[in-house]
Amino acid sequence: MSFNKPVRRIAIVGTGVIGASWAAQYLARGFDVIATDPAPNAEANLRHFVEEAWPMLTVIGLSPGARGDRLSFTPSMKEALSQADFVQENGPERPDFKIKLFADIDDATPPDSIIASSSSGLTMTVIQSACKRPERCVIGHPFNPPHIVPLVEVVGGAKTSPEAIQQAMAFYASIGKKPIYLRKEFPGHVANRLQAALYREILYLIQQGVLSVAEADDAVSYGPGLRWGVMGPSLLWHLGGGPGGIQHFMEHLMDPLTGLMKVLGNPEVTSDLKQTIIEGVLREAGSRSVDQLAQEENETLVGLLKLRAKNGEAAVASQTTVEGVSKSPHRGLNNNGASDRIFFLDVSGGRLVSVNTDGSDLEVIVDGLRRIPDGLDVDVEAERIYWTNMGNPAANDGSIERADLNGGNRKTIIPKGATFTPKQLRLDKKGGKLYWSDREGMRVMRANLDGSNIETLVETGQGERDRRDQRNWCVGIAIDPERGKIYWTQKGSDNAGEGRIFRANFEMPKGETPANRTDIELLFADLPEPIDLDLDLNNRMIYWTDRGNPPRGNTVSRAPIDTQSKAGKEQEIVISGLMEGIGLSLDLEGSRMFFSDLAGSVYSAKLDGSEKKTLLIAQGNLTGVAYASRPSQAG
Repeated sequence: MSFNKPVRRIAIVGTGVIGASWAAQYLARGFDVIATDPAPNAEANLRHFVEEAWPMLTVIGLSPGARGDRLSFTPSMKEALSQADFVQENGPERPDFKIKLFADIDDATPPDSIIASSSSGLTMTVIQSACKRPERCVIGHPFNPPHIVPLVEVVGGAKTSPEAIQQAMAFYASIGKKPIYLRKEFPGHVANRLQAALYREILYLIQQGVLSVAEADDAVSYGPGLRWGVMGPSLLWHLGGGPGGIQHFMEHLMDPLTGLMKVLGNPEVTSDLKQTIIEGVLREAGSRSVDQLAQEENETLVGLLKLRAKNGEAAVASQTTVEGVSKSPHRGLNNNGASDRIFFLDVSGGRLVSVNTDGSDLEVIVDGLRRIPDGLDVDVEAERIYWTNMGNPAANDGSIERADLNGGNRKTIIPKGATFTPKQLRLDKKGGKLYWSDREGMRVMRANLDGSNIETLVETGQGERDRRDQRNWCVGIAIDPERGKIYWTQKGSDNAGEGRIFRANFEMPKGETPANRTDIELLFADLPEPIDLDLDLNNRMIYWTDRGNPPRGNTVSRAPIDTQSKAGKEQEIVISGLMEGIGLSLDLEGSRMFFSDLAGSVYSAKLDGSEKKTLLIAQGNLTGVAYASRPSQAG
């Protein structure tokens, strides 16, 4: 299908800071804009933002027909999308939410309209996975604030058509943006990765006592930052090469620069370092508020952009020809025989990955996982690994697979539809059973290790009405085979404080059903959003990750298993500051734990939360984690 049609009406889905800034940008370029957002006061906040941004947009220059009164708002997303020529989505960065949102947008939008997402962390391959017309879906990731900064990173997913990418590139360029085409999906895209690389060294230098926070800021903003606002680093090296240009630089200056790269630092982001940064920034800001600093930044940026335009740096369309979406080659296995390994799942990259417990020797065990892998566990003795695939959360097509630890002999053991959306899973190796939570299925389930004899142990609801109530969603699971107990989480709605943790026996009381069994115990209630579980049975402690808002959310917590509070009063938060915490696995012999977050990091810490270390960053959108002590494979 052709997407080459005039764009006159733009729909904005989600009107937070990014969505509101996009709305202001499109209004200033003379489009009709219709916005939608279910949040309270969303329309009032959006109109206030546009009113505040309009003077700056006037300085930049308004297109013919640009007027603030061309903005309309409706709480009905279907109404907003029904006549949209182009859609800019700005919803929360959660895979399950975004997948469903995009499927709904796809259903309601005219079939020849492009749908762009501002997502900074999720890949389009994941986002478009439930769409009927995924070929028209692209990432159009802005650099904040979109109504001032020209950069837009454009990247498609596995099912995006080259024509949709070309049309998105041309559209963004036509409204004065500077689009760049990314040939591969990569966590964080490009500009945010560049920022992270620089800031990692800044943190390291501050931690080493080389300079203060303000001095580090000055070193950038009064040094290379000034030059980077005019030309990019590679073109600047061309100048640095003198009359011989970039060839002279590569022949005579690149080796010293490469040597410097090898000694760059990797900071340990401790509480002390965070506090040092906070205090330094507040001293540097002085009496200026955040709004005042933002206004100062925006005025300077506008001045720089006008100067660049005057000097011939007009924003034009990229000349890159889009031939298709590049695919990363399969990485060869590189097992060094290490005895302790961490295994984790990357949703955006479709990978099952293994690393040493210090984060080294990253090895892709299985790739091509395109059905939202979520939970995993390792059978060391049998040298097998098991994982769940959520599938399309609305389609009842979840499955469970296994493979050898080298990635071979991959096999589906729980077929599509035998479980709805399987989440965390646990192996009872002695009992020969596999246990898992089924989220939209509202069940706790088990089967034999070969996938036979599938059973429902707990059923918290039935039918679509119950399924819409997230209090019924079973997510995490842990087992105590010696005592014959299962533990599971029910997350509740986002940030609603409805999360709970339950316990029941492996075996159902005689004459009862999964829906009415009477041996279920409520251990904890009123939690933010409990996700994955693990147990320290020797010390009778339960550990779990929590999503949801800080201070109780985005944490790892623990509490006595045998609590009687039912209100989580014994809960001890041992780790905080995660970015959508999910995966969790304990190494009890080593008195440590490993955990992950959706933003792409893998961490380790002692069981009490001390000695927290970031092992890996920017690895994609991470879900399940499993620690295993593997037998040496040397020789």
